[in-house]
Amino acid sequence: MAKITAASSTGFLTRFNATLRRFRGDREGVGAVEFALIAPVLIVLYIGSLEVSVAMSVNKKLARASSSVADLVTQKDSVNKAYLANMVDVAESVMAPFKSSGLKLKITAISIDASKKATVVWSWKDDGTKAYATGSQTTVPSQLNIASTFLVRTELNLNYDLFLFSSDDEGSQMRHLNMGKTYHLRPRVASTVSCSDCG
Repeated sequence: MAKITAASSTGFLTRFNATLRRFRGDREGVGAVEFALIAPVLIVLYIGSLEVSVAMSVNKKLARASSSVADLVTQKDSVNKAYLANMVDVAESVMAPFKSSGLKLKITAISIDASKKATVVWSWKDDGTKAYATGSQTTVPSQLNIASTFLVRTELNLNYDLFLFSSDDEGSQMRHLNMGKTYHLRPRVASTVSCSDCG
């Protein structure tokens, strides 16, 4: 059995210390290590900011689509269900190039009497049915609640899927945002806007 002498153990420690010093002083690969630590955080921040900015753009498009529909309806003195059904196509074209599947549209004509009571004159939903009962009371913004006036309200809703990274155990996931925009406009060419077959 070989004996371990003091000289051999000292030589081993000397070589080991020299190796440690070389390893500690070696700076090759530091950039790769730093990149490996920072890159995931930067990628998450980049994708997250991109998704949020796209969601904000979709929200702006939704507001523009709702306003455009209200503008087109208030330029008529009379409409029908066929005309209102075309407003879905208008909203989808304004939303382009963003995905607009699942877009929900409601159009309501509102009469405000002398006592500032707002009631539904007619309403239409994108499935061809009534959005609200005729004659039912409804609410309008206080600054628009003017006695003996008429309003057309458009309500546009869209479920938007937002891809997010989470710090919890779920990791990345889709968040469903329910975006909605409502516009009230007054008739342009007449005092009211009627609907011949809305019931």
